[in-house]
Amino acid sequence: MKNNRRITLDPDFLSKHKLSTAPPPPDSLFWELWENSKSIAEEALNTAFIQGIHTGTLDPTTYGGFNVSDAYYCFHGAKDYAIAASKAADHPVLQAFLEKKQHSYESYNATFPKIWHVKDADGIVPTQTCKEYSAYESSVTNEQDPIYTLIVMLPCEYLWAWLGQQLSPPKAGNLYASWITGNDDPSGAYAMGNFINAYEKIYPIKRALANEIYKQAMTFEYLNFETA
Repeated sequence: MKNNRRITLDPDFLSKHKLSTAPPPPDSLFWELWENSKSIAEEALNTAFIQGIHTGTLDPTTYGGFNVSDAYYCFHGAKDYAIAASKAADHPVLQAFLEKKQHSYESYNATFPKIWHVKDADGIVPTQTCKEYSAYESSVTNEQDPIYTLIVMLPCEYLWAWLGQQLSPPKAGNLYASWITGNDDPSGAYAMGNFINAYEKIYPIKRALANEIYKQAMTFEYLNFETA
């Protein structure tokens, strides 16, 4: 039941690109985005789905349905990040991040045939929220500069880690302990935040647009849990 969809940055990758996994500076865009959407994150924490994970009382059928619907998002996400990476050739570190996310999804997606007996997105009937979220991410990828693809994925990367931290440590015997411990590491999200901070010192980022994209993605994250 362990979830591996979050980005994993190995020491060689971090060293090669001079990236830090420490919390980004207090005045960074990372924290501005988070603070402006934190109330939505708290709504996600209080959903029946997440609280069911916390207490171990979530109906396994609901958990399974959520994961199958989420597979739709992840199958499409891998393709979106491949497109974004192809658009980021002039920014090697940004391209490397996007490729890492693409590969993390591809690795995660490869588990679906064995665990959930789902081969690809074609046979999945996702929730309406999941379908809209996937379409929104695709629109950002296709219509905006690649840096905004990194921003649209930040809510997922950091929210899940934040949720895992709020639920940790899981109680002994909790059926969903592996979900909690598999999602309580924010290091990948922090590395993204530090990269965005460094990127913004050289290249322009429209903060109003970044906040709009981030908040919409955070809203979809909340709704995914709320409608599970």
